[in-house]
Amino acid sequence: MEAKEGKKGRLLLGSQLDAKDELEERLERCVGIVQALTNGLSEREANDALTANVCKGQQQHEEVCLGLFSLLLTEPAQAQRCYRDLTLLSRDGMSIILLKINQILMEKFLKLQDTPRTQLVWLVKELVKSGVVGADGVLMTLLKQIAGGDISSKNLWLSENVLEILLDQKEFVLKNGMLIAMSVYTYLRLIVDHGAPNLLILRQKEFAECQIIGRDLVRLLQNVARIPEVELVWKDLLHNPQVLSPQFTGVLQLLTARTSRKFLACRLTPDMETKLLFMTSRVRFGQQKRYQDWFQRQYLSTAESQSLRCDLIRYICGVVHPSNEVLSSDILPRWAIIGWLLTTCTSNVAASNAKLALFYDWLFFNPEKDSIMNIEPAILVMHHSMKPHPAITATLLDFMCRIIPHFFPPLETQVRQGVFNSLTFIMEKRVLAHLAPLFDNPKLDRELRSMLRERFPEFCSSPSPPTEGTVKMEESVSMEMDNNVLDKEEGCYDNTEAAFSDDEEEVSNKGKKREFRFHPIREAVVEEPADITPWLDQLDDTMKEK
Repeated sequence: MEAKEGKKGRLLLGSQLDAKDELEERLERCVGIVQALTNGLSEREANDALTANVCKGQQQHEEVCLGLFSLLLTEPAQAQRCYRDLTLLSRDGMSIILLKINQILMEKFLKLQDTPRTQLVWLVKELVKSGVVGADGVLMTLLKQIAGGDISSKNLWLSENVLEILLDQKEFVLKNGMLIAMSVYTYLRLIVDHGAPNLLILRQKEFAECQIIGRDLVRLLQNVARIPEVELVWKDLLHNPQVLSPQFTGVLQLLTARTSRKFLACRLTPDMETKLLFMTSRVRFGQQKRYQDWFQRQYLSTAESQSLRCDLIRYICGVVHPSNEVLSSDILPRWAIIGWLLTTCTSNVAASNAKLALFYDWLFFNPEKDSIMNIEPAILVMHHSMKPHPAITATLLDFMCRIIPHFFPPLETQVRQGVFNSLTFIMEKRVLAHLAPLFDNPKLDRELRSMLRERFPEFCSSPSPPTEGTVKMEESVSMEMDNNVLDKEEGCYDNTEAAFSDDEEEVSNKGKKREFRFHPIREAVVEEPADITPWLDQLDDTMKEK
């Protein structure tokens, strides 16, 4: 046992059963080379020996640099000397070191032992302090590792230390507009979880850079607008915009600008992003439960993690845009994941914010600038929830109606136009052929149907009978929402206990319908006759009579 313990690495966590990590093995070999070259030598002699070895070729250069890098991570007492030697010996502007830092951050960060984790953050700080070319990219990757909805000591430590780097090295930060914007986006989002840490000061130059974030900057500021340090900025944003930047005309300028994928993606850790992309590209619709259960346990099981749902929904709407090949396959559709995120939400505040995240691109939608893929998930969640769980459709439709006058009263006209543009574009692109069956459905209560008719009279009237050509077009473009829906729709947000066997699950599905559970909404299932009048009215007289 002692012999086995001796072989355990000092970089990554792992059990005795885990195979040795290739990167860790390589770094250990490089440490051995450095130690063999320098053992028993004075500091000057050691430096001369390393310099001579580096001059031999590219391989020797990499071995020495990676050996010093590994010692820096695992031996804090030698860190300063190793970093100094690295700056003297590196012949590639530290590019091999930056490459390995990014690899560790993206692939190994969750497995790092405590000492290497602390040392890695220290090294990033030193690289930024030295103004190394490419250090900004490493810092942005480190920002991405700060998880939303996580108030564990490790995550808070990382958040505080990265913020300290940003504040201490402000001159470096101000040279990179994308780093400024990503930092502000990250900490505006995290401040909801962490209380009120010192925020980057939004002076004129910083705010001008932050405008590139677009409409989601307003969404994040709105969440923290009551915090005194942010309230002044919020009031200026609404009422005195040119104080923030001479070129800034007002909040509408931000709300009409679509947020870049880079910002929406920066609030998911690499592991979250990998899991979501796997579910939306590899998992079959109807077989997603085990993956959702895992994600729930890992990232959504605490009260604090409820705020993460907004980040996930914004990411799915704005970043995950499947190809036509995926849309026409039986791969898990985006609307099903969003439906699951909505129905498993346990906080009313988080549920409201999640609905706003889902509809956010609708509010100021411009067909010339915005993408149909950003607004498609919301309409499909409502469409597919109508049959198995009309309460979900009803709450989303109600939210869509009420957000128009209440989002920001001075811009009510623009919000109304944005939602109208979204619905019109949805019909033009044949995401849904008609909206009347959704808006004027007998399963909705009378008050909601009345409000929908009042807000959207253009979409509530029964359409004329479709022609044969139209029917064929609808069938070809709506494969994503119709594919396997009849078999799987009732279990699309299933939150029942996990089963271990796919085969057993398929047998039970064929034998009887699985119980359908939604949380936190609970209501009895009532069997009642279906009113098919709205669909009968679409037929010509001869067919209607038959």
